[in-house]
Amino acid sequence: MTELTRDLRYAIRTLRASPAFTATAMLTLALAIAANTVVLSVLDRMLLRPLPFANADRLVTILERDAEGGRRLASYPTFLDWMSGTRNFAALGFARGLSGVLQSDEGPERLTIGYVSPDFLRALGAQPAIGRGFAPDEHRPGSANVAVISHRLWQRRFGADPALVGRNVTLNGESVTVIGVMPLGAQYPSWAEVLRPIAAIIDSDPALSRRTVHADSRLIGRLRPGISAEAGVADLAAIQARLAAEYPDPTGPWTSVALSPLRDEIVGSVGSSLVMIGAAVFLVLLIACSNVANLSLARASGRAREVAVRIALGASRARIARQILTESAVLGIGSGAAGVLLSAWGLWAIRAAAPANLPRAEELSVDPRVIAVTVALALLSTLLFGLAPALRLDPQSLPDALRDARQGAGGGRRSGRVRSILTAAQVSLAVMLLIGAGLLIQSFRRVREVDLGFDPTNAIVFRIWPPSPKYDRPEDAAALYGRVVEAVKAVPGVRHAAVVNHAPLGGGVPTRIVVPGRQESPDGQDGAFYKTASADYPDAVGARIVRGRWFTDAEIASPGDGAVIDEEVAKRYWPEGDALGKVFTVYRSSQARANFGEPVAVRVIGVIGSIRHFGSATDPTPEIYLPYTLETWPHIALVVRTANDPTALVPALRRAVIEVDPAIPVAGSSPGSGFGLMASNLSDDLATRRYSTWVVMAFGGCALLLAITGIYGLLAYSVARRTREVGVRLALGATPHRVLGMVVTEGLRLSLVGTVLGVAGALLLTRLLAALLFRTSPTDPLIFVAVPLIVMVTAVSASLIPAARAAWLDPSVALRRD
Repeated sequence: MTELTRDLRYAIRTLRASPAFTATAMLTLALAIAANTVVLSVLDRMLLRPLPFANADRLVTILERDAEGGRRLASYPTFLDWMSGTRNFAALGFARGLSGVLQSDEGPERLTIGYVSPDFLRALGAQPAIGRGFAPDEHRPGSANVAVISHRLWQRRFGADPALVGRNVTLNGESVTVIGVMPLGAQYPSWAEVLRPIAAIIDSDPALSRRTVHADSRLIGRLRPGISAEAGVADLAAIQARLAAEYPDPTGPWTSVALSPLRDEIVGSVGSSLVMIGAAVFLVLLIACSNVANLSLARASGRAREVAVRIALGASRARIARQILTESAVLGIGSGAAGVLLSAWGLWAIRAAAPANLPRAEELSVDPRVIAVTVALALLSTLLFGLAPALRLDPQSLPDALRDARQGAGGGRRSGRVRSILTAAQVSLAVMLLIGAGLLIQSFRRVREVDLGFDPTNAIVFRIWPPSPKYDRPEDAAALYGRVVEAVKAVPGVRHAAVVNHAPLGGGVPTRIVVPGRQESPDGQDGAFYKTASADYPDAVGARIVRGRWFTDAEIASPGDGAVIDEEVAKRYWPEGDALGKVFTVYRSSQARANFGEPVAVRVIGVIGSIRHFGSATDPTPEIYLPYTLETWPHIALVVRTANDPTALVPALRRAVIEVDPAIPVAGSSPGSGFGLMASNLSDDLATRRYSTWVVMAFGGCALLLAITGIYGLLAYSVARRTREVGVRLALGATPHRVLGMVVTEGLRLSLVGTVLGVAGALLLTRLLAALLFRTSPTDPLIFVAVPLIVMVTAVSASLIPAARAAWLDPSVALRRD
């Protein structure tokens, strides 16, 4: 213990004597450990750890499938047939999503309710963490009004009060008893803040009785032990084939099924972005380790004389190795502690700033296993290269070591070559990472430049959820919408206001199209989004009328047979002629209305520009517009365009809506609740792409900084060790410019080698980014030229500082140095 204490004291004293080395190495290691801990913790939680459900590897989502590989949600009657006929599934579960209003002293709040089948929680493999699940008799129509709420809603709205279980809350005007709270992270579907038995709506929701309804639901299955996904597909496909024979019209070409692991739905497209970020931060770790190793080699070379003297005085190589090992351990412990603190802050920042679709973000925490791995990787290089002088020297080499140290040989050519190789490797890794980041930025820029078909600036979106049962009748809801629009238009600063069943970026509900004389598509894909809107809609969203006209106020008040189509519909159904005046048939698509699915004969009066409803990186969706009074949606989006900053008008708009009816919820936790900026919705649509792009760019910047620091450190050390040589050159007539060129050339050579290797590596690895790029080639010449030039210029700039120091040395002073 006495020797260990002595070693620790000596290690701390030695590190304090080299503050530049200690600070640089600790900061580099701490940043690398923190970055890797944060990213690997995210990867571990979202991609590697099992979902918080029992035997989650047997959980699958189930969709109908056609011969072309298309997929769609199954109807509730189809689910019932699958459930009664399956042999390979232990349980099937169905969840129907509908919006609801939670009333409390804080005011009404809109949220989404998942109405679930009796076996849903058993299929999911999750039970409430507090309270209980649904009893069998609670799944019968007319049974007690009960609900299980999400952990998120329990914390946010009810302050995590355990006494909530057993109490009643007001939901959609009904008194509902909360019987349980789901565990943290076990919220499925992700949009369901509340779960209720599907029996509560079985008699009131016409969509549940129709095989033609394929929206707003989730269907999951739990495979029996030992049953493969292929066997599960074969099992349900046989049932689906029978249903296609029994119900040919609603089933159509959807004669098979598709199974996907539940994890795929929960992680979604975020998984590939996380893997990319993980690869980026791993490259940063490699660069950091290389940088620290380079520092350690340089320091070890500088201590060669010290080690030689100690061996000459009788110290064993094992004793010296133990001392250096102790120094590395002290360095590692300090770096690790700083890295843990930084990673805790980084995970907090991710939870606060992560896009809404980042799965399982609320579960993120500092993981000791991940910290152990990253600390071990970072310290490995320090230990290996820190032991270099002890491993190289023996008593027979003492005279050479003492002579080289005195003459400034810097540890010999071999250690110099190793440091050069490490520096070139840092540059190559930085180039690879920066090229990848450049491609992502180029892709993101092109996504932002896409014409959306509408103008999101100065526009506000608010979804109106009429209180039930006061506005259950379509005519009452239509009158309410009209009063809200008029009240909002009266607010100073409002230029236009309109209602539409689904605003831009809000998706839509498809309808089937039948054009006289045109044969329907055999794959059953003829159709478009079914939109109902008011008279001011094009001006409110900033869309353009291409041909014809929009609906007049009179046509909104008393709808005729007029319809407006977008350019996609016009090109698809009338590619060789003018669509104006053409007649076709669409089908009512409001699932909550009794006339859902009825045909409507319409005539084209105008063509509107196509709108990209699923983001910039997607194709425009075909759309058909009808007056909102022709088929009044049970809830509708209000779009408001303002003259100036829309944020300043939100309080006034909220007051205007409340004055019409204070029971209308003006806040909520579900997507689209409350007053939101349309530009923010667009930003949310791009959030994951932007998030991953800038994270990779930040790591690329760190990599470049580390690589340039490595070049600067290597050249500065080389100049310091070659002071006597430089003095001799200057004394013999070498000009400062010649010495300057000598040092800069060395830096240029290292950066050139690293850049060439980095470009070669990038040509191989960036092809893996192809799926994440939009209108950008993985070998984009602009990026592959610009990044190497930036790296080379930066490297040469870093070389100028030590080069200038060498060029302006005083020869008389340099020759007197020992």
